[in-house]
Amino acid sequence: MMNPSNVPIFLRPGFTDGRKAIAGLVGIIQNQMKMDVLEGGLFIFCSKSKATIKCVLWDGTGFWLIQKFLVGYTFAWPKSDEDVMKITPEQLGQLLEGIDVFRKFVPWAEVKFS
Repeated sequence: MMNPSNVPIFLRPGFTDGRKAIAGLVGIIQNQMKMDVLEGGLFIFCSKSKATIKCVLWDGTGFWLIQKFLVGYTFAWPKSDEDVMKITPEQLGQLLEGIDVFRKFVPWAEVKFS
């Protein structure tokens, strides 16, 4: 039995073709992200519209495909050139709540004194 609290979470920055199903996403994990999907992990992808994310998870006997489509909103998603980002369960929870966990807040960055 899988214990979700021990599953590493990997995010693919940039956009992934939202039409891809399990086989296509597993191909991206293995060929582009250079990771072994069978070693475990939750792999997260975002569509170009940023309204849909898809997650692939291997549970030891088969793959899970989990999808979330936002209505009226979009996901904050990194555009970085990194192939893979590892995020924490807390960051995943915030991401699913619509919080931009990738933008760094710099206090006073836009404050101008005259």
